[in-house]
Amino acid sequence: MANKPRRSSELPKAAVEALWQGNVIEAIKVVRQERSIGLKEAKEAVETYIASEPALKKKMDQVLATAKQKFIQWLIGFLVLAAGVAYFAMQEQ
Repeated sequence: MANKPRRSSELPKAAVEALWQGNVIEAIKVVRQERSIGLKEAKEAVETYIASEPALKKKMDQVLATAKQKFIQWLIGFLVLAAGVAYFAMQEQ
């Protein structure tokens, strides 16, 4: 009884903390190190944990949505800048 088998949905504390900070990659690294398993198994363990925790899943969805929004804003800014540079380059000719 001293060696109770670990449920697949349990993760190391450091991995859970990383997930709550929105850092899935760090959580996967921690799981790989502490369990001495491969990348695929660690990723599956983290995904299973996220799916089993509704509040965490909601937070991860929000983090992903925010990241997408920031990327789109950056991309639009870059395209506007590129268009401006192209416009002024055309004016020089």
